[in-house]
Amino acid sequence: MTDAVLARPSTDILRSDALFHLAVAFLAIITSVAAFAVWTPFGFAATFLLMIVLTVSLPAGIPAVIACAFLFQNLVVAWFTPFVPDDATFDALRGANFVILMTAFGVFATASFQNRVRALQDLRPWLLFSFLLCGVIGLYLLLGAVRGGPKDAVIYFRNTITPVACFHIAILAASRYRIDLRACMICLCTMAVGYGYLEQIFRMDFLGLFHGDLYIQRGLKEQIESGVWEKALRETGFVLRGLEDTMTATFFNTAFFGDVLPRIFRNGGPNFHPISYAYALSLLSSWLLFRGRWLLPLAAFPILLVIGSKGAAFLLMVALASRLFYRPSRAGLTLAAVVLLAATWTAAATVYGARHGDYHVLGLIAGIRDFLANPLGQGLGIGGNLSSTSLNLDWDRAQGEGAAAVPVESAVGVMLYQMGIGSFVFFGFLASLAMTAGRRLMETGNPDFLFAFVAIVTISANAVLQEEAFFSPLALGFCLLLVGVSLGTQIRETREGRAHRVA
Repeated sequence: MTDAVLARPSTDILRSDALFHLAVAFLAIITSVAAFAVWTPFGFAATFLLMIVLTVSLPAGIPAVIACAFLFQNLVVAWFTPFVPDDATFDALRGANFVILMTAFGVFATASFQNRVRALQDLRPWLLFSFLLCGVIGLYLLLGAVRGGPKDAVIYFRNTITPVACFHIAILAASRYRIDLRACMICLCTMAVGYGYLEQIFRMDFLGLFHGDLYIQRGLKEQIESGVWEKALRETGFVLRGLEDTMTATFFNTAFFGDVLPRIFRNGGPNFHPISYAYALSLLSSWLLFRGRWLLPLAAFPILLVIGSKGAAFLLMVALASRLFYRPSRAGLTLAAVVLLAATWTAAATVYGARHGDYHVLGLIAGIRDFLANPLGQGLGIGGNLSSTSLNLDWDRAQGEGAAAVPVESAVGVMLYQMGIGSFVFFGFLASLAMTAGRRLMETGNPDFLFAFVAIVTISANAVLQEEAFFSPLALGFCLLLVGVSLGTQIRETREGRAHRVA
C-alpha cells in the first residue's frame, strides 16, 4: 500500500515533466523558425544560443525537442510562407531543425568528456563508436565537397550524421537523467494521427488554414523548373492540373494497382513529406504497441495505407506480429523470425524489381557495381536522389542496361557509392545496436528492446531499396532517438542498482 502511494507522485511528476518538455519543444521550434524568417544569420545565431541554453538547463527534454522539430517544424514554416519572399530564405527556414539538432549534439558531445560520463563503462563504447562514425562521415564530407558540389555534400552530410547525432544525444541524456517518453509519444502520435485524418477529409481546405497550400506551391515551382512533371508526362502520360494532383498517387504508389483502383490523396503530414510522415506514424505506433497501447496504432493504420509507403507499413506489420508472438520463453525465436521476415521481404522486393526494371533495384545495382570499381568511395553528395548529379538520369537507358548511371533510390547503394568501405562502419554500428538490443531483450525481457530490434532490422532492410529509410530524419533518425533512450535508461538503472546494493 505504501509503495503504491509513493510511486504515484513519481509517475505524475514524470508525466508533467513530459508535457512541459513538449511545450518547451514547440516554443523552441516557433522561436527558431521565426528568427530565420527575420534574417538567416540571425536565425542561426538565435537558434544556436537558444539550444545551448535549453541543452544545459533542460538536458532531459532534448529528445522531445528533437522529435517535435522533426515532425512539426514544416507546419510552423508553412505559417511563415506568405512572409518569406525568396526561396533561399524558405530553404533556410526548413533547415532550422538541423541547427537545433547539431547544436544539441555539440553540447552533448562536449559533455562526453566529463569525468562523470567517462566513468560510465557501459556507455563509453557507444560514445566512442559514434565519434568514430562522425570522423568517417566528416572525412567523406570533405572528399565530396572537393570532388563534387559543396551543397550536395552538405545535404548528404546532414542525412548521414542525423541518426548518429540523435543516438548520441539520447543515450547520453537517458544514462544521466530519468526520461519517460510515454506521455510525449502518446501526445505526438495523437497529434500526428489527428492531423492525418483532417488532411485526408478536408484536403486543400484544411491545408489552406495555415498556408500549407502555399508551402506545397513552393515545392511545385521547384519541381516544374527541374522538369519533374514534364518527365512524368513523357513516361506515364500523367497531366498536372493543380496542387492537389501533386498529392495524389496510385494505391501503395505502385503501377500494380494503377488499372484496378483510382488514384488516392496521399497525406503529406505536418512535415509535408508522405514517406517521412509514414515512418513517423509507424515508429510511434510500434513503440506504443510494445507499451501495450493499441488504440492509436489501430487509428494510424488506415492513414498508413493511404500514404502507401510499403517500407513503413512493413515495419508496423512486423512490430504487430512480434508483439503478438513474443513471450519471454521464446525471445530468441521471435528475434530470428524478425530477421527472416526482413530478409524475405528484401529478397522478394529485389527479385520482383529486377524483373520489372524497378528504379530502386537499378539504383542498388549501380551502387554495388561502382563500389566494386572504387571501394574507397566517391564522397558525400555524389549520387543519390537529392544530388544534382542525378537530375538528368535516363531511366529508359538504365532499364536497358540493367543499372542506373549513378546510384539512386537505394540508401545502401548510395552509401556504398559515396562512402565506400567507410559505409561498413555505419552498417556495423546498426548491426551492433540490433545485436545489443536482442541481447538486452533476452536478459531483461524489456519490450523496449524488442522495439529497438524490430525497428533497426526492418528499417535496415527497407534501406536496401529506399533512400528515405536511412536518410529521412523521421525514419532512422527518430528510430535511433528512441533506441538511444532505451539503452541509456538501462545503463542508468544498472548503475543505480549497483549503487543501491553497495549502500
